[in-house]
Amino acid sequence: MGVMKLVTLCYHKVGSEAAEGRRLNIHPTRLDSHVRFFKRRGYRFVKGGDLKSWPTEKTVCFTFDDGFISTIENGMPVFDRHLVPMSIYAVSSLVGKTSQWEGELARPLADWDKLREVQAAGHEIGNHTATHPFLDKLDIDEQAAEIHACHSALQENGLRTDSFCFPYGRLNDDSVKALESCAYKVGLALGKRLPNEADPFLEIPRVVVAYGDAIPLLLYKLYVRPLLKK
Repeated sequence: MGVMKLVTLCYHKVGSEAAEGRRLNIHPTRLDSHVRFFKRRGYRFVKGGDLKSWPTEKTVCFTFDDGFISTIENGMPVFDRHLVPMSIYAVSSLVGKTSQWEGELARPLADWDKLREVQAAGHEIGNHTATHPFLDKLDIDEQAAEIHACHSALQENGLRTDSFCFPYGRLNDDSVKALESCAYKVGLALGKRLPNEADPFLEIPRVVVAYGDAIPLLLYKLYVRPLLKK
């Protein structure tokens, strides 16, 4: 197996199946096994906002979309225990509410105090838009407004935001232009492969991690699956 120079992982909720279900969730013990796997292999752990240039050493970035309370309560202790950072992406208009876009599956989102605690602990709070829309269905001005509104709200609540995460991983050419107009240097999308040096830093693909992804399945997603598609 070749060396994976940059590994970008996308998670959401962190908790037991009984508490959070399996959809967009991972058990804290399994998350801990993922962190230990990369730590044992000498990977450097970075925040999303650090991805402004191609790394010169093995690097991994753990990102968590939406800002669920469960991520902070059950996920952050894993990273604190290992003394490595994580990045959480918040939806500004729904901070302290629920993930309303999930309908009946909506779960509680962290409030501003919790998000400030995350940043104070050395982790990153990033921009995930104001309302969690499908950006590629909006015109460029509407997209820029979503990005700017979230950026302003984060700053007004004492949070520094250095990177952006596309809701649902959806974007188009206007999305990138809107991101540039808001002066962001890092944009995180989704993909079924890891980043390579040809990827623009405003369109960095991340691999979504599922509840059942023990280390063998995680490695399949990261290394084997992309080869099968060639």
